[in-house]
Amino acid sequence: YKNTAAMAEESETHKAAGNDFFKSGEYLKAAASYTKAIKLQPENHVYYSNRSQSFLKLNKVTKALDDADKCISLAPDFVKGYHRKATALHAMGEPAKTDEAVEVLLSALRSGVEEKELVRLGVQIKGRSFVQLVDAQRKAANPPTEPPAASEQASVASQATDLAAKPTGSPAAPGEPPFLPFPDFASVPAASLKSKASPAAETPPPKGQEADAAQKPIWELDPEGFAVNSIQWILRDFVSDGTVPTVCYLQPCKPKRGAEAPPVGHVNIGPAFSSPETLLNCAEFLRQQAAGCSAQAAVVVVRKSTMAYPCVWKGKSKSEWPVGDKDDGVFMQLESPKMRMMFFTVLKEKKSSSRAVGDTIPLDIEQFAIFPRLFE
Repeated sequence: YKNTAAMAEESETHKAAGNDFFKSGEYLKAAASYTKAIKLQPENHVYYSNRSQSFLKLNKVTKALDDADKCISLAPDFVKGYHRKATALHAMGEPAKTDEAVEVLLSALRSGVEEKELVRLGVQIKGRSFVQLVDAQRKAANPPTEPPAASEQASVASQATDLAAKPTGSPAAPGEPPFLPFPDFASVPAASLKSKASPAAETPPPKGQEADAAQKPIWELDPEGFAVNSIQWILRDFVSDGTVPTVCYLQPCKPKRGAEAPPVGHVNIGPAFSSPETLLNCAEFLRQQAAGCSAQAAVVVVRKSTMAYPCVWKGKSKSEWPVGDKDDGVFMQLESPKMRMMFFTVLKEKKSSSRAVGDTIPLDIEQFAIFPRLFE
């Protein structure tokens, strides 16, 4: 039998191997290495935290949640346990689970766990209203004896913006996976966003709307009209060359008198649908971009066959998802302050390079949303 010191040393060797696999993107091997470490040192909370992170990258959300719970039970003061649990709950894609994720974060903050990364995650999940929840919780726990100064009120109001605007991950313990920063698309400045020309000039309007569309510039379209124009671009390119970009279009606001007509914002979001964490990070980035250019609406487009997460069509009945699981197509999600809509357009592609567009099916946004809310 190995003595305790030898087992501890061997478990750290497995953890180090797991960390190397994680850094190189080999998440399955990383999880296997952490499992070996856990077998040798089953009371080490860091191993469960690291494996939970690997499971999140593999979209094994239930397993990630189990490991996060174990991590918290072993180390109630370890901030990453709560971070992993809230991320896993939110990744399940159900409103009730998102509410549970928010409560996990608030509960951790109430117990005195380090708050910076938890508040930042709360802002990503819930938006700026999370900071208001934190502030209300603090006030309930410590009622002020006199009204707060104006400077204090201003500080609280700015916390959400400050936290959401800092994409850098927090430093990790030596050899431990960190809180992940925003992926590469987060480094694209608003001023350099790729854009298309006005769709009124580039894409023919739907039949029966020729005169109306010709008279309306893109910023005067209602959100649904903007979505129609957006999907027309996508389907035209598919028929032409077979490509479907993973993209978010941002509808510009009305320009000031005498100013040039604004282009449509065009943000490439290729990494977004690779894991729950990249999706969360991308959503927060797009919220910032939409706010920065005062966008009226956003349209997120992704081809089904390119999505690793979220697989919203799985486990649905035929009445809910009237398309075959193996059929390919394009998801389009419309986001605006007053409207959210979800559609799926079937794509047909044969080996002979002939391509066609099938039916467009409206979907229940509550069941099939591929993206969190982008507007408060």
